[in-house]
Amino acid sequence: MPSRAVRHWRLSRWRKWRRVLAKATPQIKRPALIGAAVIGLIGVLVILGLIRTENPFQMPSSLGERAVSYAVWGMKPSNLLMALPIGAFLVVLARSFIGMKAFGLFTPMLIAIAFLQIGPVFGPVVLIAAVGVGMIAAPSLLKLRMTRVGFLGVLISFVVFVLAGLQQVLDTELQVDAFPVVVTALCVERWWRQWEKDGPAPAAQMALNTLVLALVIQFVMVSHVALTLIEISPLVLPGFAGLAIALLGRYRGLRLSEIKRFAPIWLEGRRNAKAAATLDERAGIAVRDTDRAVEASPAVVVPLFPEPNFGSTFGFATENSAEGTHRRDPRHQPAQRDHLEVQPALGHRGSARQGGSQGGAERWRRGNHRNGMRHLQLWGSA
Repeated sequence: MPSRAVRHWRLSRWRKWRRVLAKATPQIKRPALIGAAVIGLIGVLVILGLIRTENPFQMPSSLGERAVSYAVWGMKPSNLLMALPIGAFLVVLARSFIGMKAFGLFTPMLIAIAFLQIGPVFGPVVLIAAVGVGMIAAPSLLKLRMTRVGFLGVLISFVVFVLAGLQQVLDTELQVDAFPVVVTALCVERWWRQWEKDGPAPAAQMALNTLVLALVIQFVMVSHVALTLIEISPLVLPGFAGLAIALLGRYRGLRLSEIKRFAPIWLEGRRNAKAAATLDERAGIAVRDTDRAVEASPAVVVPLFPEPNFGSTFGFATENSAEGTHRRDPRHQPAQRDHLEVQPALGHRGSARQGGSQGGAERWRRGNHRNGMRHLQLWGSA
């Protein structure tokens, strides 16, 4: 029953991802595909590093004069310096392309080197134990108002105490160099600063990212491909890593961790563009249907009217002149209103103070007569 539920969950997730990729825009699809290819390649290198690990529980005390990196992975201490550019490339890839947040710029690479000196199993154990003890003691140390240098010095002492405690618990002697101790103290200090700034949850997430990235860098640096390139020529791997970092440092596109944040915007834009294209296509289909309907409709025959006979009017006038009646045809004149019909209308337009319709009309005619006489006098005097 649980296996069926897990299988159903995987199928649903896979279908969801396929649906998202089918609807994704190039701004989302291109980084996602490149990121999937890069992560797959790094995963293959990590698997090769795990396969190369012969005895992961080896401790520095049981190896005598031999280094842990050589006893566990067959990596010479002189080749460790040549593998550092691979760690730097993975840090740049994780921060610039994937978007992983970690403590410091190259702190994961330093932690990976510390793991190579302590061991693939006891390295994370020492780191987690030291960070836990440092987080417990950090609030008490901050109350003393010490500087950062003093704070780091006290943290180094706490890390040494943790190593001594692990020796008692494991009943062995851990011969650890000073470099892992300093790196562990730096991790404790960075984690506490992040805890104060953003809270416990973001600080824990960044600590987990740092630990995972350090483990990935560790196994990639000891993979068969990296060691083969170092054996062929010590400068091949640093040159390849430097060129890859130079190309990756120019990347200003979308990070993989930001796809979930910006995907709805591009999906909405693509949905709107698709809707607009559908409307344009429908409008084009409607225009084509209209043109076809117009072409298929029968032609309308317009009747031809005869040309007017311009001589008929002249002939009609000639006939009238011959009879001696030089007047217009009363049938074609507008109807003339009678004076009796117009006069009451003028009287009704007067106000109540005009004393009736007839008196108002009379005053209106006298006013017009006086105005006409005044104009005649003015023209006569001029």
